[in-house]
Amino acid sequence: MADKLLIGLSAQGATVAHWRGNKIAECYTFANDDGGQAGFKEHLASIANVPVYIMVDAVEEDYRFETLPHAFGSDRAEMVGRKLKQHYRNTPYMTAWRVGRDSGKRRDDRYLFSALTNSELIDDWLKAVVARGLPVAGIYLLPMVSAALLQKLDVKAVNLLIVAQHSGGLRLTFFRDRQFRLSRLTRGDSGRSENRARYFTEEISNTRLYLHALRTMTLDEHLTVLLVDRGDELMEVAAGIARDNPSLECVRLGRQEIAARLDLAESLLDVSPYVIYLHLLGFQAPQSNLAPANVTLGHKRYQARRALYAGSAALALGAAVWTGANLFQTLALRGEEEDAARQTAQLSARYLEITRQFPAAPASAENLKKAVEIAQKLRESVRTPDMMMAMVSRALEPSPTLVIKEFGWKYGLTEIELEGAGGRAATAAAAETPAPTGSAVVRKQSGLIEGEIRPFRGDFRAAIEIINGFADRLAREPAVAGVRVVKLPLNVNPALSLSGNTLDSPEQSGTAEFKLLLVLKPNI
Repeated sequence: MADKLLIGLSAQGATVAHWRGNKIAECYTFANDDGGQAGFKEHLASIANVPVYIMVDAVEEDYRFETLPHAFGSDRAEMVGRKLKQHYRNTPYMTAWRVGRDSGKRRDDRYLFSALTNSELIDDWLKAVVARGLPVAGIYLLPMVSAALLQKLDVKAVNLLIVAQHSGGLRLTFFRDRQFRLSRLTRGDSGRSENRARYFTEEISNTRLYLHALRTMTLDEHLTVLLVDRGDELMEVAAGIARDNPSLECVRLGRQEIAARLDLAESLLDVSPYVIYLHLLGFQAPQSNLAPANVTLGHKRYQARRALYAGSAALALGAAVWTGANLFQTLALRGEEEDAARQTAQLSARYLEITRQFPAAPASAENLKKAVEIAQKLRESVRTPDMMMAMVSRALEPSPTLVIKEFGWKYGLTEIELEGAGGRAATAAAAETPAPTGSAVVRKQSGLIEGEIRPFRGDFRAAIEIINGFADRLAREPAVAGVRVVKLPLNVNPALSLSGNTLDSPEQSGTAEFKLLLVLKPNI
C-alpha cells in the first residue's frame, strides 16, 4: 500500500501519523498554538509527494437524514447540490452520501448530509499542508471513520453505542444495524476520577433520550455500549455503567485487545486517542469526503501522475520482457546455427574422407557438368513419332480398306524427302538449311505415308474418294499444318498425255497405291 500522511485535527491540536508498509510507522502531536503551528510546518517541510488524509473531531459537526426523489446523473447531482446549499451556507466542508432507498412504491433515495460547520477549526492546518504542495485526498469526520471499527471488531449488535474518551470530551457514536445514525462530542471536564463513572452514565442516558426523541430507537430496546479504553483506565466506569443501567450491555475494549484486534502497536496508543481512528483511515477512507473540488485538485493531479508512471512502468516492463524473449530466441537461434555449422563441417569432413577412396574419374567435373547440361538440352528438344502415329490411327478407323505399307517420319528444319522414301526415309535426315544468325530455330514434324486400297476391284473413283477422305480427316487435326496427296492410284491431271498398255492396268494387279505428305505445326 502506498505511503500516506494521516492528520487528525481537533480543537486541542493536530496528530500526524506516517503510514508506511500497511501500518502507522510514526506518530507526532502538535498543540493548537503558535508553537504547535510552527512545529507542524517544520515537520511538513521534510515530507514531499505524499497524499494527505485529514480527519476532524469537533463539536461543530452536523448530520441530517433526508429522502429525495430517485434520480440519475446530472439531475441527481444538481438536486443534491441544491439541498446542500440550503442546509450549509457558511461552510465549504460538506457532503451527501446515498445510504439506500425506501421500500415504498416511489423507491425514493435516502441521503446522509454531513458538514463541518466551523471551517476555522482546520483552516490554518490545511493552509500549511497546501502551502507545502502536498496533495489533499480528503477531509473526513471522525464518526464516519469509526464506522470501520465495526468491521474490524465484527460487532453483531443491532443497537450499538461506541463511547471513547477524547482530548476534547466524550465521543458517543450510535449505529443501528451497523449503519451510522448519530454522533455527538460532549464538552466538559471528565478527567476527575471521582466523577468519571457518573459522567459517563449521564452522557449515555442523555444520548438514549436524544435517540428516543429522534425516533431512532425507544428506551425499551436493548442497547450495547462499547467502551473504548485505550489506557485501561475505565474498568470501574464499565462496572458502574453495568450496575446503574441493568438494561444496557456494556463491553469494554481494553488496551491489549485493541492492539491485537486492530494489529496496532501498543506504544502508539499512548501518543494520542486519535491513533485508533487514523489507523482505520489508513486502511480505507470513507465515502463521505467533506473536501471541496478546489482542495482535492492537487490529489487528482497526483493520481493522474501516478497513473502515467504506472502505465510507463508497465510499458517498460513489457518492453523488457519482449527484449528478453527476443534475446533468448536470438541465443537459441545462434546455438542452432552453431550446431548446424558443426554438423556441416562434420559431414564435409566425412564426404572428403569417403571421396578420397573413390577411383579416378574418367573426366573432369567441368566436363561432366557440360555433358549433363547438353543431355538436358537434348532431352528437352527430342520428339517421337507417337503423336503423328496416333493422328494417322484415328484417321484410318473410318476406312478399313486403307492399308499403310510404309511410314516415314522426320523432326527438323525441313520436311521429309519425298524421293526414296520408305523404310530408309524414317531414319535418314535431309540436309537442313542453317537458320539465319540471330533468328529463332523453328523445327517441325513431317511424315510420308505410303499405302494401298485392299481389296481393290478397279473402281478408281471410289479409291480416290477414300484416299481424299483420309487426307481430310488428317487435315482436321488441331496440330496439323498441312496434308498433301503426293500420289494417287490414277493420275487425273488433264495436262498429261495418255500412254501405255491396257494389259498393264492396275485393275489386273489388284492394288491401288497412294502417298501422303503430313506436316505438323512448328515446335509441336
